[in-house]
Amino acid sequence: MDALVREGPSPDVINVSGSQNISFDGAWLLKADFVRQGPDLLLLGEGGQKKLLVDYFNSETPPDLQTNFGAVISGELASKLAGPLAPGQFAQATNGLELAQGASTPIGVIETVAGSAEATRADGSKITLKQGTEIFSGDILETGKGASIGIVLEDDSTLSLAESGRMVMDDVVFDVQSQEGNATISVVQGVFSFVSGQIAKTGPDAMVLKTPVATLGIRGTKVAGSAAAEGQANSISLLPDSDGSVGEISVTNGAGTVTLNQAGATTTITSAFQPPAPAIIVPVAQITAKFSAALKTLPPP
Repeated sequence: MDALVREGPSPDVINVSGSQNISFDGAWLLKADFVRQGPDLLLLGEGGQKKLLVDYFNSETPPDLQTNFGAVISGELASKLAGPLAPGQFAQATNGLELAQGASTPIGVIETVAGSAEATRADGSKITLKQGTEIFSGDILETGKGASIGIVLEDDSTLSLAESGRMVMDDVVFDVQSQEGNATISVVQGVFSFVSGQIAKTGPDAMVLKTPVATLGIRGTKVAGSAAAEGQANSISLLPDSDGSVGEISVTNGAGTVTLNQAGATTTITSAFQPPAPAIIVPVAQITAKFSAALKTLPPP
């Protein structure tokens, strides 16, 4: 059963009990604020949209949210974006860094930052990102207009997010002693780049990047891509590593899989319900120019 929420001048209220998917018209969902109000989910769009999903959190598995363009925010991701029922408070600053109460072991650090960017911790508290800020599993990272951030993870993976982006560090675990771990990162919106580190070497599904239209399996390589605005094709490109070697990316959604394993290999995805386009080879210089905002901020390996 699907429930449809249509945009309108007045707030929409819908009871989602029994729904598996909730569909939205318009291009605003991916940039919306997700607010937990008891058992309900309030969505606030940049254009003044206001949707209250009654009893959203009462179901064992909250419904997926999807747009009429085919982008999907899973119920699990929506729950993370909404944060906890009672946001936590900041702990005392430690070594000049503000850490949220209850934070676990850091999974990485902000290496470069330009413009305005912030993190929302898993307990709901917010901090401004600066060079040297530690990040944690569960953090939601957001960049403002004209801003970008570069991150180094504990396994030496590096990633960046360009302006007006939103990224969720869903679940990142790395054991320094055994050099093993796993990572799942969701790029909800924005241009990004990524160079895999040790985790990607431990197994084919150990390092995963998710977008609203596809999942990327990273197998020891450098990738640049975009979780594009509504109505635009998402693009994923494979780039050579600094030593000239080329790894592999599997780009998968419910409709199919495309494997990228040549320098410049590129696919586009328009919907989570349509297969990724067959790979084409694009000149590396052209890819570098297209994703320059993210690649310039990407820390060196």
